[in-house]
Amino acid sequence: MLRLTILYTAAFTILFVSSAHPEGRDFIREARLIFRAVACADEAAPAGIYASTVRTHCREMRAHIEKYRNNFMNKAGLFFAGLVPADLPHRVVIPFGGGDLLPALVVYPYASEYTTISLEGAGDPRRLGHADRARLAAALEAFRSSAGLMLLSNDSSNRSIRTLERGPVPNQLAYALIALAVTGYEPVSLRFITIQPDGRIHYLSGAEIDAREDVRGRRLKQSWVDSDYSVAFRSMELAFRKKGADASAPVIIHRHIAFNLDDRHLKGSGLLAHLREKGRVAVMVKGASYLLWMDNFKLLREYLLSHMAYMVSDSTGILPRHARQAGFEEITYGRFSGAFLTNNGGADAASLRKLWRSQPYRPLDFRFGYSDIHGYNHLMITRPK
Repeated sequence: MLRLTILYTAAFTILFVSSAHPEGRDFIREARLIFRAVACADEAAPAGIYASTVRTHCREMRAHIEKYRNNFMNKAGLFFAGLVPADLPHRVVIPFGGGDLLPALVVYPYASEYTTISLEGAGDPRRLGHADRARLAAALEAFRSSAGLMLLSNDSSNRSIRTLERGPVPNQLAYALIALAVTGYEPVSLRFITIQPDGRIHYLSGAEIDAREDVRGRRLKQSWVDSDYSVAFRSMELAFRKKGADASAPVIIHRHIAFNLDDRHLKGSGLLAHLREKGRVAVMVKGASYLLWMDNFKLLREYLLSHMAYMVSDSTGILPRHARQAGFEEITYGRFSGAFLTNNGGADAASLRKLWRSQPYRPLDFRFGYSDIHGYNHLMITRPK
């Protein structure tokens, strides 16, 4: 009987690009399979014995995507186009950014490089084509639930994202491919990477990936979850360009790096060196559990304040006292009454309430990350004075 692996050869034509990193194994074949079967990038259902399973998944996913376009993209695209300066750096950093390539493409559509960092791994791209019907259906349902929450509310829950650390649908890779499908891009290469102690990117060869096959990714935080795939598939570099464009069209880079950003792990790390080497960057923070308020994320906060040219965030961004000390000002949109994850947030939330009350009301008709304690939409811009 035919298996879903027929997608690898018969269901579509794969366009390869010349490799700028020949030492790194390219998983574009697998990425295009996921792009079609999970991100539902094409209207036609893929061929194969499990086509009905994929068709059912894509019917629901396309309904979620349409709601996302209506509820967020159409509104937020116009909002940010009239707000975000056109001369910002073309490198974007999104800390605590699991699943956040999609909103970053809306906020900073001009960028040439997007770096998301979170506890979640990219995921093993090889498994989807080998899943039996029952496992495929269960995995697609789990992803649909997780991605559907993100598409309907422009936010995602830690619990739903954690479920994708195991199984045939690769966690952050699938989210990134959804982002491309929604915004009209397509993948052109996929490589897995590590960050060297000096900050340089190392592209994993096929031999290096094979050598790590039996080394599973352990959780990066005690309250998180161990993955069931090789540690080789934690961090990735996904190259993409406009769908249907010719080979001369600009290629955009998305890197997802699995890392715990608290001070204990960030201090002296290759990731911190890597981030610093980027120079000035644009930043997006949303749904970040108020971690930037905390003392044990001071190193990350200091990096952002010393390197960012502009930040778009919800209330989990930079607190007023930290922004002022570094020479930034903050502009508020929507309403903020309290931080719903921290029992209203104490003095830190009070400083944000004061910030919002000190400025004229500026409407915000879409949700960006967390709502406040009363369900209000809110957003703030942090920029140099």
